Amino acid sequence: MKLLKTMTIGLLLGASQLVLAEDHTAVALEQAHAAAEHGKMGHASILVEHAEAALEHTLKALETAEGEEKMHLEAAVKVLEYSIEHGKLDHADMATPSAEEAVEHIKAAQPKSESAPAAEDAAKPSAGKWPIRGHKELNK
Repeated sequence: MKLLKTMTIGLLLGASQLVLAEDHTAVALEQAHAAAEHGKMGHASILVEHAEAALEHTLKALETAEGEEKMHLEAAVKVLEYSIEHGKLDHADMATPSAEEAVEHIKAAQPKSESAPAAEDAAKPSAGKWPIRGHKELNK
């Protein structure tokens, strides 16, 4: 009986980790999108606030990520860090493209919804996503 309880608790904790990772990814996407939008308006300090929140949630989602999802989240972390760096220097024009790229990487890291048609995925080439455009040093 104890074994059954232990297994049940383990399964519930594992499932809750996956749900939390999805929640972190969704919040990271929302925050990265807000950072990009504020960057377009020239609001560097607000871009930084949203990019830092996006970075925090991306790092949390990265804890349980695997495979392609993990690669996209790692890329999002790098471009968010670059965006934050330039946002803090009041360079909204340089920080915005990186925030936009983070949005794309976080979107790509989200679990595919079952309602999305497979043909739509096939029409989107992934070649444009790599190498990371946000920072020259990252591509070396």
